[in-house]
Amino acid sequence: MKKVLLFMVALSLGLCWACGGDQPKTKKSSTMKVKEGKKKKEKKTKPKATTAPEEETTDAAPVSEPLPPEQIDKAKAILASVSNSDVEGVDGEKQFRVYCAACHGYDGKLAVNQAKDLSKSVISMEESVAQIYHGKGLMTPFKGVLKDHEIVAVAQYIREELRE
Repeated sequence: MKKVLLFMVALSLGLCWACGGDQPKTKKSSTMKVKEGKKKKEKKTKPKATTAPEEETTDAAPVSEPLPPEQIDKAKAILASVSNSDVEGVDGEKQFRVYCAACHGYDGKLAVNQAKDLSKSVISMEESVAQIYHGKGLMTPFKGVLKDHEIVAVAQYIREELRE
């Protein structure tokens, strides 16, 4: 029982560290709001007329910067080196729940600490493996935490079970 408790505490601390230690933004005091209000009144500007039509919004996932080619190459090497039997022997859902659900949620839609909505993910298998292996943004890299075949199993679980 002590080992399980220690593991949970270590996992919690690791997730807190991995999230980048984001601090909530502090509220401005009421005196600062009054001062800002006075400044805004002093700076009266006419709104600029725009001739361009407004952009339409879609439910598609936002396009992010592409991964470096060396990360994609590493992901391709991982996919080539892992056998189907190794991947089938891993419970991808369980691994996802242990390592990913804290930020992405069990359904992939939680989006804690700028985590992407995985149900709307449109990235390739190579990109998915590369992001899990190397991390991206605030996401923790899982190289050294998960074995290569476990990373592939998690990527497959996301592609097959969480996408809408």
